[in-house]
Amino acid sequence: MSGSLLTTIFALIFYLTSGIFGGDSGSKSSGLPKTSLSQSSLYPRTGTISSKQVNIRSNASTSATIIGAVTQGTQLTVYEEKNGWMLVETPDAKKGWVAKGLVNTKSVLNAAVGTGKVIAGYYAESSLFDNSGYQALANNLANINTVIPFSYKVDQYGTISGKYPTKAASLAKSGGKNLIALVNNIQGNNFNSNTIHRMLTSATARSKAVNGILRMLLENGYRGVNIDFENVPAKDRLYLTAFFRELAAALRPKGLLVTASVPAKTYDDQKSDHSGAYNYQGIAPYLDQVIIMAYDEHYAGGPAGPVASYPWFEKVITYSKRYFPASKIVMGIAGYGYDWSNRSGKARNNAAIESLIAKYKVTPKWHPTYRVPYFTYRSWGVNHEVWYENLHSTAAKVNLVKKHNLRGVAVWRLGYEDPAIWKVIRQTLL
Repeated sequence: MSGSLLTTIFALIFYLTSGIFGGDSGSKSSGLPKTSLSQSSLYPRTGTISSKQVNIRSNASTSATIIGAVTQGTQLTVYEEKNGWMLVETPDAKKGWVAKGLVNTKSVLNAAVGTGKVIAGYYAESSLFDNSGYQALANNLANINTVIPFSYKVDQYGTISGKYPTKAASLAKSGGKNLIALVNNIQGNNFNSNTIHRMLTSATARSKAVNGILRMLLENGYRGVNIDFENVPAKDRLYLTAFFRELAAALRPKGLLVTASVPAKTYDDQKSDHSGAYNYQGIAPYLDQVIIMAYDEHYAGGPAGPVASYPWFEKVITYSKRYFPASKIVMGIAGYGYDWSNRSGKARNNAAIESLIAKYKVTPKWHPTYRVPYFTYRSWGVNHEVWYENLHSTAAKVNLVKKHNLRGVAVWRLGYEDPAIWKVIRQTLL
């Protein structure tokens, strides 16, 4: 997915053509502290009030306005320390400052993250009759160690909804695989920017979303969550960082992983409504793993070209390593391609591309610089140009992941890919 609004729109078309999916925010108060949101990796922390009753103030001063009070034993989330005061959030989502000496704190950095390589597959179902994802999972259970079901969403009020993927989850768990629940901001048929804006800018909605995610993970035995918020308005950059901080504070004490699928970047365009909301430096302390969606360098609405060229893929890695430790970076890899004609493209999975090759009796070419396959054909008087991913292009990318000692890879999506990639990924990384 590329760094422009058009990119996001046409990346969305890919989700839709693949057939995955066939008012008021409730609060005008953002609850966003008027302080820097790029905190040290020491935060967030959990805290407990040690005195009988403690006042919460609007600023870090004894002369500041009292905006509330908490009693002994109340658990808080601690975001920052300044001049002997701590910025905290109460269970009812009230933020303010309390004297440091009145709070007992402990770190909520996740001690259960582990160090093993990640070989993940996104799992999605186009319809009740779509068995491709399940079949791909069953065929490669020995090569995959993490499954990410595309099953849940959040609305503007912070309500989490979705369906537990019983069949796929049972298979994954029976094989001892990590199961990570994906939460997106799809409303209707798109990643809805207004929905996510309203949720993120409401302290009440953010709190509800965090608590809903926690409850969903615990009730269904997930290992953690993957946040896939797309089309987030660039102006919500600080609120998105706050959401990840609040999510980490709630999940990490329970030993649950906090992960996110984020737009690929080679620079920080803070005005982009595709990637501008994602402050890599700001969110890094709160993510146990980050999946960089390193695809759609060329997309359906733009000129034909590689979905993810080798040079671009490495530039994305290099930029990501400036802000995330290599041990947290999981590179998202496409399992699909695009078929361009008349200046627009259509997403094609590997099976569909192989069918085109056979039908039109073409011999794919290999681009030596981009390290991806491509071919052209003519149908009904119209010229077509196809760029896609296969075993060889994936192998080149996985070797880059190994070269940079990254955490692993995640393939979008199970059932779309060249079936041969999994064995090569496993042999290269494990």
